[in-house]
Amino acid sequence: MRDYRRAEGFRRLAAELQTNPAILAHRYALTLDIDTLVLGVKNRQELADCVAAAAAEPLPAELVTQIDRSVNRDRD
Repeated sequence: MRDYRRAEGFRRLAAELQTNPAILAHRYALTLDIDTLVLGVKNRQELADCVAAAAAEPLPAELVTQIDRSVNRDRD
């Protein structure tokens, strides 16, 4: 429940952007400087969402900062 409550700001931001929170989260992760990202999917729709996220442009830096702030990532 702690993580769910912590993500409330992120869900609100996704709603303001009129985007699916899962797709936004995938795009966020793909924007980070990482070598490997493993996503779990339950069905074909989630797989299609992951593929769409991978095909999208990286998120702008200012949106990454907004996401970080929405989950208080800067405190970790």
